[in-house]
Amino acid sequence: MGMYTELIFGAELKSDTPIDVINTLKYLVGDIEEPDNLLYTEQRNPLMGGSYYFGVNTAVTKMYFDKISNAWVLSSRANIKNYGSEIEKFLEWIKPFIDSGSGYKEMYAIVIYEEDETPTLYYLHDD
Repeated sequence: MGMYTELIFGAELKSDTPIDVINTLKYLVGDIEEPDNLLYTEQRNPLMGGSYYFGVNTAVTKMYFDKISNAWVLSSRANIKNYGSEIEKFLEWIKPFIDSGSGYKEMYAIVIYEEDETPTLYYLHDD
């Protein structure tokens, strides 16, 4: 059957994020059909899976344009069988486009494997 890994993600993207990145994200969240220049092509979509092992068993994902900051915002809680490290690859791919997360160190992701005791936190600033 396999084990699941949960991704909780929340960040505002840079206002100059390329349109191909935005369209790839819109595709991943299910807002548009596959774009011509899909930039994230891993086997599993880390923003759209769900398992009853976790408290939220259906993906809750939203992407919207914030008119005040003039930037896109992405928020997601989902889980997948992370066999190919799709979650880590997604976080590495999107990090250069993140403008802000939460708190002093700008946390943008929490990742936990279903048998782990504590999650791994991802920050823009490690200091």
